[in-house]
Amino acid sequence: MKNFNEFVNNLIAEFSENNSFTILENIKYKINWPEGYGVYTLWNKKISYENLIYVGLTGKYKRNKSGKIVINSGSFDKRGSRWTPYRFCDSPKDKDNFRFTFRYGPKYSNVTLQGKHKYDEDSYKNTIPYSDLIVATFNVANSDEYSPAYLETLILTKYLKVDGDLPPANNEL
Repeated sequence: MKNFNEFVNNLIAEFSENNSFTILENIKYKINWPEGYGVYTLWNKKISYENLIYVGLTGKYKRNKSGKIVINSGSFDKRGSRWTPYRFCDSPKDKDNFRFTFRYGPKYSNVTLQGKHKYDEDSYKNTIPYSDLIVATFNVANSDEYSPAYLETLILTKYLKVDGDLPPANNEL
């Protein structure tokens, strides 16, 4: 755990040096995502190994029709539209006790079925209020060292090596 926490703190320091790290906390309403793409991490109340909930990426390098490698249109602000394996619940359709929460552990393995039931009270196993959620983003747009996929894999691998597990909302590496 100590090595993982040191690793994350070093990443935060590295990305903070060029204003590529953003932390969102004490969130009351809809999440105001920063611009850019890279890796986003979700924590329950504090940034430490025991509190990491999810590591995800946004933005992928792909070859376009002319054969040139380009970054796709993925960005941090597009995370809010997902419903599996997690969902940011800030829609007026969310019931009062689930609005402005982060929910994960979908009830249904079928993506279409989960989408149809995403507003149900029992549609996810776990719920964390936004007020307890810390969103930390690592924007790789200006990085010569990292791609979104590389940084996500690096963080998840460091986590996995602590005790052979992944953060609870991550299902694969």
